[in-house]
Amino acid sequence: MKGLLLPALLLLSLGAVGEIYKWVDDKGVVHYGDQPPKPGARPLKDLPGLTTYSPPPTPKPTARAQPPGAVPDRLPEALARQLSQSLGYRTLTIVSPEEEGTVRSSPGVVTIFVALDPPLRKGDYFKVLLDGKPWPGRFRSTVIRLQNVDRGAHKVAVAVHDAGGRRLLQTPPRTFYLHRTIARKRGG
Repeated sequence: MKGLLLPALLLLSLGAVGEIYKWVDDKGVVHYGDQPPKPGARPLKDLPGLTTYSPPPTPKPTARAQPPGAVPDRLPEALARQLSQSLGYRTLTIVSPEEEGTVRSSPGVVTIFVALDPPLRKGDYFKVLLDGKPWPGRFRSTVIRLQNVDRGAHKVAVAVHDAGGRRLLQTPPRTFYLHRTIARKRGG
């Protein structure tokens, strides 16, 4: 019985190999399929090969002019870090909330997204100023969540500080409005 099982499976698998048919319908559109739809369809014997694409070879890197103040690509890591620290941060921007934007949060959560170039260095951190006063905490992420902010108009600014606490760069203040839903009891 076991000796007949393998040949039977091989015969079944051969039946699974089908033909591809090509036919043209009444409107002149060419169709392909694995079953003939009508007597005029003919099996294709020579199917075209697969379409392939080979990209051109990647050019070898050439020496390019560096923009003023840029750190060359091939400096040793320690020297590049030291040079980058002496150059400092180039830009710090509040991405969200947008200027004069509205934040809706019943619990008073405000998420601030900042963009910093170059990225935050080890030991440096962000500080948030809300309405001119420092918000508690140091932040290492460019996504900063403030909890339990009062509703109303606020001005927010974000600064980068070094490990010693010295402010290196700060955004201009940005105004946003916080709306908090308040549930009121129905009086009787």
